[in-house]
Amino acid sequence: MQWVLLILALSAQPLQPRPGQMPALPLTQLDDHAVAADFDNRAFSLTFAQPVPIKDLLLLLVRGTSLSVVPDPAVDGTFIGELKNVTVRQALDLILRPLSLSYTLDGNVIRVSRREAETRIFDLNYLAASRTTASTVGGPGAPGTTTSVVTASSGDVFDDLARGVRSLLTSTATFSVDRKAGLLQVTDWPDRLDRVSLYLDAVQDRVHRQVQIDGLVIEVELNDEKAGGLDWSALTAQLGGPAASGQRPAVRRALTGLRVTDTARLLTLLAGQGTVTTLATPRLQTMNNEPAILRTEAVAVSVTPQISSDAVVTLSVSPIVKAPIVAESDMLARVADGESLVISGFTRERETRERRAVGRSGGWFGRSTVVTRKRIELVILLTPRIVTGSTGQ
Repeated sequence: MQWVLLILALSAQPLQPRPGQMPALPLTQLDDHAVAADFDNRAFSLTFAQPVPIKDLLLLLVRGTSLSVVPDPAVDGTFIGELKNVTVRQALDLILRPLSLSYTLDGNVIRVSRREAETRIFDLNYLAASRTTASTVGGPGAPGTTTSVVTASSGDVFDDLARGVRSLLTSTATFSVDRKAGLLQVTDWPDRLDRVSLYLDAVQDRVHRQVQIDGLVIEVELNDEKAGGLDWSALTAQLGGPAASGQRPAVRRALTGLRVTDTARLLTLLAGQGTVTTLATPRLQTMNNEPAILRTEAVAVSVTPQISSDAVVTLSVSPIVKAPIVAESDMLARVADGESLVISGFTRERETRERRAVGRSGGWFGRSTVVTRKRIELVILLTPRIVTGSTGQ
């Protein structure tokens, strides 16, 4: 077959200096350094203006090197194009893959054959169940509300994985998911299977992240009976003061709320505006993007965490205060690992009645009922702490 071959630089020098003269080796012993240099370090350029048979091209690639090439009898096809400043390895990758051919390096022998699909089995360590949750804030039955927020989530990790894997495979690939056994079987080209492996590792890293959420529910009975609620402007100014050397500021402003790093200091400052009473200190642990319920006698909180790779937790929070008047809210907030999200604004009046003796000097008139009204504000603190899946794990 006639073909035009233009060799721009076939016997190029190695990319790195070769060592000095090596002693003679026995016939049964290979010089690994020489093989590596010929395979990965010798750069050359070739131009083919007309189709050249693959078998002829393979012989040309190893000419003048310590490498040998053995093509399978079924190998056929031609190549036309230009290769500039490539190694033998790079040339093989560029030439063989479009022709559905592959190669292996056995010592100094390159074996070329038809590329065949492989089958791999991957572990899927996930719960074989789907979860559906929904929460409504300000819906029917909530007096005085004109808007509502409905949060719904539905998750089936096996269905999500199947869609993700399908997008990585060729049109001729096959795969199956065994929910009960937690296995994924895929048949496709090796490079596609490598992509699936990387994808599953990334999914597992994110899905298996866990966070512990420490809750603190307190109420503050305000000293100032005329105050509408806690003076958060003053509290923020006090918390935002200079931090100790090497420590983060005690408070950070965010669009979605107040982020506090020193809860003990916050409680001390709250005590300066009223009597602080701890109602509950619930704790829960949940996985990434999985909803959880935090419930006490005074309040119920639906919280869903999303844990990022940089140790930031995004919380979807829907607190509902039960009594004496139902109050609801819905919010999204981002906090760092170990920071506390402060949720406030739930105020009410508490009325107390006390029987007191009434009289005057020299006489007794009996008892009367004294009514006292106090302003109460409920405050919720949520502190997420990443348990697994933080950066670097």
